[in-house]
Amino acid sequence: MADKRELFDAVVEILRRRYQISGLDSTAGTFDLRDEDRAVRVTLELNLLKEYFNWLDEENAILGLAEAQGDERDRVRLQYIIMQIQEYFDSDIFLSLVEIRLDRSADGRVSLVRRRGPERRSFPSAGAEGGYWSSDRPGT
Repeated sequence: MADKRELFDAVVEILRRRYQISGLDSTAGTFDLRDEDRAVRVTLELNLLKEYFNWLDEENAILGLAEAQGDERDRVRLQYIIMQIQEYFDSDIFLSLVEIRLDRSADGRVSLVRRRGPERRSFPSAGAEGGYWSSDRPGT
């Protein structure tokens, strides 16, 4: 990837194929990722995005990346970031996800993190009162 703005634009372009995007601010590196039920703020501050992109390698996150070369290596890194965002968004069954953002931890590492709010969807219990689980299986 040539620069951090190009990297951000590529993330947005690929996510836009599957989700609605609103509130796009390429300078700040922010947008709202939407579906029919909610909007989740995504903050990919451009300097952190470039640093995280460069940090991703076989040792840190992506097995098999060493075999990739040049542009293919960049595509794999980009897809990894996008898959993380999609996984966080799609796995939010309680609709409590408020924000997905790149953040720097106390030890200096950059990572993609989630911020949650109150649950907006709940599920009824399965009526398993009095039930139990056992690792014993009949016939073994």
